[in-house]
Amino acid sequence: MARLWICILPTYLAFSPPGKTPFHVWFEEPQPRYAQKWSSYLEVYDRYLSKFRNSSCSLLELGVQSGGSQLMWRDYLGPKSHIYGIDIEPAVTEMSQARITNFIGDVGDPAFLTSVCERIGHVDAIVDDASHVNWHQKLAFEVLYPCLEPNGGIYIVEDIGTSYKPGYGGGWRSEDSFVEFAKAKIDELQAFWSCSGSVVSDRRGRCQQGALEVPISSFTRSSSAIHIHDGLIVFEKHYKEPAISLETGLKRLPKRFEGYSAYRPHLADWTPPEGSCKVPQPFELDIIHESFRSRANQTFSEHVESFMNHVSAMGAAELRQKCGEIMSVLQDGLHWSAFGMDFTLLQLKRRSVSVEWNASTETPLARFLRSTERDVREVLDWYFDKRGTFHPLVLVDLIYRNRWRPTPQALRFARARDALQLQREGFVRFEDFGLDLAWLQTEASAAFAASASTSLVQAKQVRLQSLEPLLKDYGILELTAFYLGADVEVTGYKLLRVREGTTRADYISSFWHHDNCGSRLKLFVFLQDVGEDGYYTEIARGSQSLAYYWYGPAHMSRFDDASVEASFSIEKILSRRGGGFLFDTNTIHRAKVEGPGQLRDAVIVELANAHKMHAGIPAQGPCPEPKTYKVSHVSFPFPSGRGFRQRRPGF
Repeated sequence: MARLWICILPTYLAFSPPGKTPFHVWFEEPQPRYAQKWSSYLEVYDRYLSKFRNSSCSLLELGVQSGGSQLMWRDYLGPKSHIYGIDIEPAVTEMSQARITNFIGDVGDPAFLTSVCERIGHVDAIVDDASHVNWHQKLAFEVLYPCLEPNGGIYIVEDIGTSYKPGYGGGWRSEDSFVEFAKAKIDELQAFWSCSGSVVSDRRGRCQQGALEVPISSFTRSSSAIHIHDGLIVFEKHYKEPAISLETGLKRLPKRFEGYSAYRPHLADWTPPEGSCKVPQPFELDIIHESFRSRANQTFSEHVESFMNHVSAMGAAELRQKCGEIMSVLQDGLHWSAFGMDFTLLQLKRRSVSVEWNASTETPLARFLRSTERDVREVLDWYFDKRGTFHPLVLVDLIYRNRWRPTPQALRFARARDALQLQREGFVRFEDFGLDLAWLQTEASAAFAASASTSLVQAKQVRLQSLEPLLKDYGILELTAFYLGADVEVTGYKLLRVREGTTRADYISSFWHHDNCGSRLKLFVFLQDVGEDGYYTEIARGSQSLAYYWYGPAHMSRFDDASVEASFSIEKILSRRGGGFLFDTNTIHRAKVEGPGQLRDAVIVELANAHKMHAGIPAQGPCPEPKTYKVSHVSFPFPSGRGFRQRRPGF
């Protein structure tokens, strides 16, 4: 037996010598594909991933590059493991092989990440080695952390040195860096201990005395540890309840605190004074364009006065509760700005705002109110008074935007890439709608010639026979229904002419604005080439997800140029004759008319959620004006095809 052990021992040491992990050994051997890792990472990998070795585990890697690291993970985890990868490079699909599956997409696209998560289910480990751009790291974490195995999952973020590099969206102590994001997560991890007067006393996270300084979030309950290493941050996921005190032993000495008299003698009895818990109040009149600010001032003042009266009428306990609820949704991903609120990351992270679409007689609105979390309902009620005009508009949009739907790849007529871009950015271009342009131009010219108007901006409601094929285009109709999450109706169309010499004073749509309708789509078909030397549309990318603080008065939805351009990436919509674009009118957008410009004729087709159109929403709700347009009724059902189902990132 002694001789046998002597023969085996050298082989064992060659595999994993003292002071070396299997990762070190792997890098010392020739490999078929390129891989690069920093030396300080290898021991960390082994520390947290060794428990998964030789088990039926799965690992998702963001950033595949040349594929070498995927072979490393597969060799390390063993023959029962499966490795998934995400990369933006299409050639990565060729690297898929036995127990390795790759997906092509953008880590900055929450809809794509969600679809991958829905497809692969829970994974044991996630390693983020993608772009290292800080907002990519944060977004990927928020979307994919729920995809991690809830009992023992490991999430590793690599190369956090970019948190200190402005070129990657970071900077020392910058609020935008992933390191600062992780520091905030430490507070969330410790939320059970953050009572101002005691510790959490029950499973629901209530304080025996005082109030929580850090609201308890889903991260608090689902995470057990955060580890900071050289170049890496590791999150351990494991559901936990508030800790309980365990005591034993008979002899107990009194606690002694040096200098304790310098502090309050009865900390357990102390509570914050009334009014100290401030509810965020984001309304800013300065974002309204100066041309409309004097008219907006009274509306704004009344809105804020009503809001603050509501605050002052509350008792201290109710105010602290409200503040805690708002802070909990902020920490779970609600984006708050001067324009409105964006629930996208909150919905992706919680995966909880859903409506069961069945034969029940209960309305979707009632099911939503019954099923969603109280803190989300409270925020909606707080900023969109449920007794007021806009509460039903905001709620109906929230319901349909978060309806379960097929993945884009399951669409029968529309292109998946168009569906993804429309979800992500609020618009999609079309190079050619395939219309008979000569016929369309003849009909349009006759319509404008019949008008005696000399206005610089003209709108004509007229039946165009040449447009009929577009109104029955299944690709566009299915794309619209997929995006809106509902059956859709073509509610009308009109001809629009913007003449040479038009200025902002002539055209109210030349100011940054939304259409006061919530989610609704418009399709533009251009009858001339539209270039930068002419009049074109600009869109604030990603603003389609906002729930604005006010709808209705036009002067409250015309925004300051500098405020919009500082908050969003601006896209110029240029097109050849016969092409155009489809966009959500809930985006912040404008017609660019500065400069000499050129004549622009366009057909504008309006498409709406059929259920929303007939829901009886008051005021501007579904923008009912198209009902007067001379157009045959066209409708299309919500796509219910087979395939993996996802929830659109909404609001």
